[in-house]
Amino acid sequence: MILTHAVPALILGHAQCLLINSLASVNSPTWDAFNQSVSGRLFTGQPVLAPCFTSVSGAPQSPDTQECERVVGNQMDAAFISDIFGGYATGNWASCQATGETCVFNTTTGLHPAGDCQQGAVPRKYVEVHTVEDVQRTMEFAHRHRLRLVIKNTGHDYKGRSSAPDALALWTHKYQPAIRLDRSFTPDGCHNPVGGVITFGAGQQFEGIYEFAHAHGYRVVGGMSKTVGAAGGGLRGEGILTTTAGLGVDNVYQFQAVLPNGTYVTANRCQNQDIFFALRGGGGGTFGVIMEMSVAAHAEKSMEVFTMDLPNSDPGNAEKLLAAVVASADRWASEGWGGYILPGGRTEQPSTMVMATALLDHAAAGESVQSLMTLTEEAGMAREANLTSVSGFYEVAKGILDGKLLERSVSSGTVMSSRIIPREAFLGEDKQTRLTSILNDIRLAGQRNDASQMLILMTAPTVYSQNLPASDEPDGPGASSVTPAWRNGLWHVIHVRSFDTVVTGPDVVREVFHDTHQAMNPLREFTPGGGAYQNEADVFEPDPVGAFWGEKNYERLMRIKASLDPGNLLTVHQGVGWDGEDARFGCYPASQ
Repeated sequence: MILTHAVPALILGHAQCLLINSLASVNSPTWDAFNQSVSGRLFTGQPVLAPCFTSVSGAPQSPDTQECERVVGNQMDAAFISDIFGGYATGNWASCQATGETCVFNTTTGLHPAGDCQQGAVPRKYVEVHTVEDVQRTMEFAHRHRLRLVIKNTGHDYKGRSSAPDALALWTHKYQPAIRLDRSFTPDGCHNPVGGVITFGAGQQFEGIYEFAHAHGYRVVGGMSKTVGAAGGGLRGEGILTTTAGLGVDNVYQFQAVLPNGTYVTANRCQNQDIFFALRGGGGGTFGVIMEMSVAAHAEKSMEVFTMDLPNSDPGNAEKLLAAVVASADRWASEGWGGYILPGGRTEQPSTMVMATALLDHAAAGESVQSLMTLTEEAGMAREANLTSVSGFYEVAKGILDGKLLERSVSSGTVMSSRIIPREAFLGEDKQTRLTSILNDIRLAGQRNDASQMLILMTAPTVYSQNLPASDEPDGPGASSVTPAWRNGLWHVIHVRSFDTVVTGPDVVREVFHDTHQAMNPLREFTPGGGAYQNEADVFEPDPVGAFWGEKNYERLMRIKASLDPGNLLTVHQGVGWDGEDARFGCYPASQ
């Protein structure tokens, strides 16, 4: 049964055409009427630094000095930037990287730069979503006028899926109904309660959800960045709890979402199972706009936490660390350890590591990490490795969030390539030696500054997948559409490169993307079938279907996409059913 919100006039037909019209093709009276239909919440989108310029998109303006000072003063604050529609977690996705059109300047030389602030890839118009009807009416309007439509939440997207040139956007960041806890939740249409569940709206971020859960004695699976929107694209992801509690998609019990045809539905394991499957791994911005999501609330438990800062004064320290963690990876996964490793680069930047488990007591945890304790002792830095007992997950999460361990500069350009490494790659000394060598080469590849070039996430759902509920097995009512590589993986490895968006032209940007891709090829070759996490994947990923979903999942996703959205109203780069020739992807760097 489909639960339909009562706006029957908005239900769309089956479009068969591409959405190709410019926003300029819609006249002012039509825009005005649409604005009234969304209660005056249609706004002009502009880059965050636009208030500083004397010219925006070729039109003269008087700079807003006060707003310019406010933005420039907070441009390194990711949370501040996420509250602005034109703000993106990494600045390159606000620019048109293929042409160099951008709106940035060297803020150390003054607040009123010469030149023009160009729109880049920031959508020209957006609706600030406050209601389900706002989404439905915007979809209907975009469909009727054949406009490009983009979904944006916080802008924390390393693949540019929340920006597009000459587009209309749905900004869901402000849709934040009160977070709710149900200690005995029964999904709609189901007969049995599933336990504790927390429900939240599209605009909520993990930090607030963690605080709410902790205040009620619970914890939830999620990421370690303050600017990740928990519903939408971020729900597929992983975190410290994933090893034992599963991926984000494994923890979802129910969605309320607006489909591309305008229908507002409830999807769970008991109804609309195809939609439930697609929204749990099919890709953000492809199958609908998630308005609310209900996820498992796990009882808080004490945890053992290991932290380490290993100086890189000895050039071999980082490689020794890689060898040690590769050798212990399989054991640590079985013991429930989840965490993050940032190996140092060529400079004296230290290697940093944090991981936690709720499956071991203090003595067992100490024995488990003894190899790392020994490593720091041999480096003469024994005090830089610590094992502590904490009251629960919230204490761990708050430490990482407040320390901004995984945050990157919002003003710089960021390029990523990633790979999920299967358990098989860690078995036996020969494979461990080869894997360590490959990872060390990636660590050193393209080193240009003190920032780590590689991030190792010990966040595969190893223990959870060994006990996957029967309902969530492939073809079951709770099956998810994420890549099967997660189920036998141990690590998710990301190679990261940064560049200065102020001085870097399109040719250099393309080269950075290309070099980042090339550096990961040896790891792809070493891990056939290893897959990739699409939220932090390579823009030039050679096998998106196999890497992100697997052939079987993709075939089902394509059938669902054809049924729900034959006109491709919602589409993203490398998403299910995407067309690489679509003009909305015209700002992506070209592959070589």
